[in-house]
Amino acid sequence: MAEAIPSREEDTLAAALERAAADLEAVLVEATAAHEQYVRACTAAPQRGIDAVSEEVRHRRTHVALYAAGLLVEHLRTESLGARERFPELDATGAHRPLRPPNDNPDVVHRWWQGLDEATREDIIVHSPAWVGQADGLPVLARHRANMVLLEAEIERRATQAEPGGMPEGEGPSEEELRDLRGLLKLRALLDPASQAEEDSQDAADSKGLKDRTVTALEKVTTPLHERYLYLLDARAYPLKTAIVLGELETATHVVVHVPGATTTVDLRLFREAEWMSNLRNEAARYAGGTEQVAVIDWIGYQAPYDIAVRTALGDSKLSLIMPGQAADDRYAREAAPDLVRCAQGVRLVCRQDAWLVASGHSYGGAVVGLALAETDAFDVAMVSGCPGLFTNDLHTLRLPPGRMYVAASPGDVVPLLGIFGGQVLQIPGIKFISPYARAITGPDGARAFLLPTFGHETYYNPGTATLQAFAAIAANALEKVKTTTWFGVQRVAPPLKPAMSDPPRPN
Repeated sequence: MAEAIPSREEDTLAAALERAAADLEAVLVEATAAHEQYVRACTAAPQRGIDAVSEEVRHRRTHVALYAAGLLVEHLRTESLGARERFPELDATGAHRPLRPPNDNPDVVHRWWQGLDEATREDIIVHSPAWVGQADGLPVLARHRANMVLLEAEIERRATQAEPGGMPEGEGPSEEELRDLRGLLKLRALLDPASQAEEDSQDAADSKGLKDRTVTALEKVTTPLHERYLYLLDARAYPLKTAIVLGELETATHVVVHVPGATTTVDLRLFREAEWMSNLRNEAARYAGGTEQVAVIDWIGYQAPYDIAVRTALGDSKLSLIMPGQAADDRYAREAAPDLVRCAQGVRLVCRQDAWLVASGHSYGGAVVGLALAETDAFDVAMVSGCPGLFTNDLHTLRLPPGRMYVAASPGDVVPLLGIFGGQVLQIPGIKFISPYARAITGPDGARAFLLPTFGHETYYNPGTATLQAFAAIAANALEKVKTTTWFGVQRVAPPLKPAMSDPPRPN
């Protein structure tokens, strides 16, 4: 059985005993030194009228007492070792501490969890839902259960604050808090439609009819309810962060981790994202042998840029210019990439060992993917759409096998032409450019179909389009079914390949 370690080592009963031993030892060292100095002084300057024998007896008694106290130090340290082994869950007061692995590395978390018995796991889920819900390396169902508890608690807390009298007079929830409340309500609608928000919660979040719009939007999400899981919920700060799993992550043979782009918040884009990723999963299932073989993680786990452009006054001329907004700032991508890497590492541990793991990104999310690919070899292939840059113009810096970086750029979409982060992705030697153009194909079932073209920045994941078919084939490892082309007829020459790169290593 794995060693169960409390959340903070310094809070344990064992640590308290060790501190007591160390404090006592320090005092004893000082006391012993002072006592020895006193004995030397008495010996050097005996005083008349004092019985030398009695004084010697007192010195020896003090020496024995100090020696006995030294034994107490050793006894305390022995008890500390015993407490560490027998009572790792207790703190200095004897209360139970929530169990934690030694650190939050996904591999450490995964192995630690596997070593716990079912009763201990259940106790951790019940008493530490905030930690379980965000711990990469833990099973999907454990995280889902913990996050659903947090979801209800956050809705209740925020709805109460939004009520009249819920906050001190003159104060009220900010617009950001209301946005996150709407996002939480949409999450609940997506995952548990039977659990309806109370009318006052609905009114506080949106008096114009959130419920009606929710029903309409949910009708477009084709993934069955029992195949939707709340993989991440972080409501500690605005904006609310989440990740939704569509499908059975731990048994699927093909897994996609998708990162959405600018302006994506749970409030604004959750239903659209769930619709798009359901479209991708359904189409990929045609090539992979069924929906049970495909799972998609829609990772809204970072603060995406909130605007694409802003209007700025030109001096005192009363004229204004449209200037690049937050979407031109790389800070959001650099803050997100380490979390995406950790997510991918955790997914690789909980999914099948032979699963085909795909990195996917739309718009600014593609830039986040580019940074993550430079730091992890967890992915087998990557595909981005409408991407403003990968933070590199050399595919050798990405930890992918050669020939496994796919890019889609639709006519009318100017974002891939901006080259904000490392240059235009379409000009990187070795990039595989997905054809966005209409064409006839023979589907995996032998039926003939006509693929629709894509145009602009928001059509890549629409049903029946050329790009959705290509993304689905990539997700299903049917790469021979991906139609690639050249950008505006310009053939790009790939640089000499570095030594062949084997597929990413799998965990033991």
